[in-house]
Amino acid sequence: MRRVASLRRQVDFARLRRQGRRVSTKSLTIYRSDAPAGDDGSLVGITVSKSIGKAVVRNKLRRRLSAIVREALASRAAVRLLLVARPVAADAQFSDLRAEVTSALGPA
Repeated sequence: MRRVASLRRQVDFARLRRQGRRVSTKSLTIYRSDAPAGDDGSLVGITVSKSIGKAVVRNKLRRRLSAIVREALASRAAVRLLLVARPVAADAQFSDLRAEVTSALGPA
C-alpha cells in the first residue's frame, strides 16, 4: 500500500483545526476539510501527545491510525485530515478505531 502524504508544517495543523469540520468520537477528535481545487492528493496529520503513554504506546497508536487512514482514503476524493488521539485510544481495539474513523469520514 502507498503512504498517504503528511501534514508537515505547524501552520497547516493550525489552519485545519481552525477551519476544518470537527467530529469527536470516544477515542479521537477528527478535523476534516476538502482539498483545494486542483489538488488531487490527500494530506493527513496524526497527533498523539505524551498524555497517551510512553513512546512505544504512542508509536503503536500512530501506526494503527496510519494504516486505518490509508485504507479509508484509498477510494475517496482528496481531503485534508487531522486525527488527534485521546488517552482512551491507547487501549482501544483496532476494529473500534477503524469504525470510528470510517463513520467520522462518512460515505465514500
